[in-house]
Amino acid sequence: MPSGTGEHAQYSRLTVCLFMTRISQMRRRLTIHQVFLLLGILNGIVLFSLFFSAWQLLNDSEVSADQHAYTTIFLAALLVVGLAISFRIILLRVIDPLRRLVKQSYAIASSESDGTEATSLRVQGNDEVAKLAEAFNTVLHGQRVAIGQLDAANRRLQDVNKQVDDSIRYAALLQKSILPDRQLRERFAEDHFVVWQPRDTVGGDYYVFHDDGNRCLAGVADCAGHGVPGAMMTMLARAGIDRSIQQVGISSPAEVLHATNDGMNLVLSEAQLSRAIATSMDVGLIFFDFDARVMRFSGAKISLYWSDGNQVESVRGHNRSLWDRRSGIYDDHDIPLRQDFTYYMATDGVFDQAGGEHGFGLGTERFRHWLLEHAGKPLEEQRGAFTRYLSEFMGHHSQRDDITMLSFRVRSVSAPAVSASTLSPRPRP
Repeated sequence: MPSGTGEHAQYSRLTVCLFMTRISQMRRRLTIHQVFLLLGILNGIVLFSLFFSAWQLLNDSEVSADQHAYTTIFLAALLVVGLAISFRIILLRVIDPLRRLVKQSYAIASSESDGTEATSLRVQGNDEVAKLAEAFNTVLHGQRVAIGQLDAANRRLQDVNKQVDDSIRYAALLQKSILPDRQLRERFAEDHFVVWQPRDTVGGDYYVFHDDGNRCLAGVADCAGHGVPGAMMTMLARAGIDRSIQQVGISSPAEVLHATNDGMNLVLSEAQLSRAIATSMDVGLIFFDFDARVMRFSGAKISLYWSDGNQVESVRGHNRSLWDRRSGIYDDHDIPLRQDFTYYMATDGVFDQAGGEHGFGLGTERFRHWLLEHAGKPLEEQRGAFTRYLSEFMGHHSQRDDITMLSFRVRSVSAPAVSASTLSPRPRP
């Protein structure tokens, strides 16, 4: 073999051997990118040697075919070795590490979902896969820290929520304690019913009853607001009504409304001037004198209805609430006290409740229709029928407002029939 080709082949062999030795020494210290760069250089040198050998064969007549064949076989063998090394490196440095990372990731996911002790990805080497594992561990650690903080915050919120719920339940007990259920039972027995359905655990609706021998005063009220603010208003309003009754008595519901409005305006003047909160209250009050067979009504945006199942009559309350920004003028209305009639007062939560196919409010027309169907039934049966009717009407709609209805019937009373159209306001003293 001529010296030129022999020296070139020998140089190629020496170069490849040195290169392979160097790769073997540096394989664990190099990144995947650097390893593939070195392999590319190696394969480039081999290809260049093949092209150079072919060029010599074409231009140098002294180079024999056998010599060229040996050189080509050697260089081809080097290419095969390079490909084998490349496959081995890809397997060891890319595929196996990625397969191991996937397996460890599934193990970590299982431990996180089972609540067992969490682990991290094992980092081996200093290549791109190792850096990927390190970045994943960093993100995983940050996620666990954040989840731990969220869990701690959630536990604190649960504790606070429990305290709030306990306080609201206790407030509900306090609010129920001011409702005169026992007094109403003692006076009307089975001839009355009350539907008291706050939108929340506590609410702004309540009902009142004051007994004075053979006379009494009953009514319903709706304070502005729901939930805890509304419940706080009921406490204040109840105290205001009690104080007004001490001042003017119970014989004139209109006088009670005026006294309550005047007294509470002083208390709520700061809130009304700032316009920060709504402080109005709808009220309907009825005075009974069973000896004189008198029933007297006055209302602020709450009306009185009565029916025997054949007809429905009503007296509207004044169109202004108590503690409104403009004061109303409330009058007494003497109502016929009829034995076969049932009387009803309800807050606007009944009439404004959305329901039906189109989500409209229940309204007075549906309420009157219900009265015609049920006014002649026993009171307890009416209560169950009304709650079922209201629930069916609401359907999937949520409760909008607090709901309260007071109904009663007076037995063994004879009084001249008086049409609602002839009722006139009783002048204030």
